[in-house]
Amino acid sequence: MKKWMGIRWLHFLSVMGLLLLLTQSAWAKVESDWGVRITPTSKADQIDPEAVITLSFSQQIKLANNKDITEKALATAIQLTDAKKKKVAFTAKWNKTNRSVTIDPVGNLEAGQSYKVTLLEKKLKDAKGQLNPEVSSTFSTKKQVDQIPPKAVILPGDGAKQVKLQEKITLQFAEDVFLKDGTILSSKTAVGLVQVKDAKGSVIPHTVTWNKSKRTITVKPKGGSWLPHTSYQISLSGGQLKDAEGNLNPSQTSRFSTGATK
Repeated sequence: MKKWMGIRWLHFLSVMGLLLLLTQSAWAKVESDWGVRITPTSKADQIDPEAVITLSFSQQIKLANNKDITEKALATAIQLTDAKKKKVAFTAKWNKTNRSVTIDPVGNLEAGQSYKVTLLEKKLKDAKGQLNPEVSSTFSTKKQVDQIPPKAVILPGDGAKQVKLQEKITLQFAEDVFLKDGTILSSKTAVGLVQVKDAKGSVIPHTVTWNKSKRTITVKPKGGSWLPHTSYQISLSGGQLKDAEGNLNPSQTSRFSTGATK
């Protein structure tokens, strides 16, 4: 029995010793911790390019030389850099009541880019007289949303005159386009997108080809040439094509007239 009690007592002392050690370690960590929180937090993404950056402190702070915080001093204590480590200009505003610094990048941040804000070490001192360690946060801004519909450049241009009888019509896009259901555009499916009429509204037979690498629809009259001294209208149906962001194309119309010769 005494042996059993002795073992239990030793076990109790071991547990208590471990708890005491953990408690002391925790207190040591608290005592040496320099409380600063940066927003946006590290690895945050989809941050608004117009957002401001804040550094919040858990206690009152001063400059390392024991002088009061000034916004001029903060400009040298804090650094904002882009992914290429190039410094980004900013203004710093100190709020003593809230113990926070607001960093406002000059001209806003760029969309879809990575940035790092750093509180350089030994620039500030807390209420316990401890100098700050280096603290940083790396975040990325959200990409700019493309809301521009895909629009074709039509040649000959609207109102063109004396167009050659064998001139081809081209509709070129500045970005990749797909059918509205997401399928790949082809010469076969492009036929229904374009319509050619003369001044009387009669449909003119024509061929349509799609060049994916050039993002171009080419239209030629069947028979090889347009009629001389004739006005034509080419129309591109709207809402039938979309870009990678899902923006649908607008309806487009272009008119031209031919000359007398080839």
